[in-house]
Amino acid sequence: MGMLVVKNLTFRSRVGYFDFEREIGNDIEIDLFFRTDLALAGRTDRLQDTLDYGPASQIVEEVMRGEPVRLIETLLAKIGTNLMNCFPEVSHLEVRLRKIKPPIHAKCDYVEISDQWHR
Repeated sequence: MGMLVVKNLTFRSRVGYFDFEREIGNDIEIDLFFRTDLALAGRTDRLQDTLDYGPASQIVEEVMRGEPVRLIETLLAKIGTNLMNCFPEVSHLEVRLRKIKPPIHAKCDYVEISDQWHR
């Protein structure tokens, strides 16, 4: 098994507990870690023999551009569930999500959450 990593997908998404956050949006960064078999693609040099990260990033984008939600945990769950449903060849997935400059009083670069899905 190998690991395919997609780092720092960046979106503006209408997520947040406060009304103004769901109106103006927040900057969100996402990392994806797919555990899957990379050996066949390494031998054949064919896209259809590996996990195509183009459609994976489109799935993430659809979630990020969807209906506004209050919690970043909701986005994380939707991303992980949708990716696992669309890529049966993935045995393990980790998604990390960062909300940039969250609206708190302390100086803070980002808040990060992560979760994992297994088959």
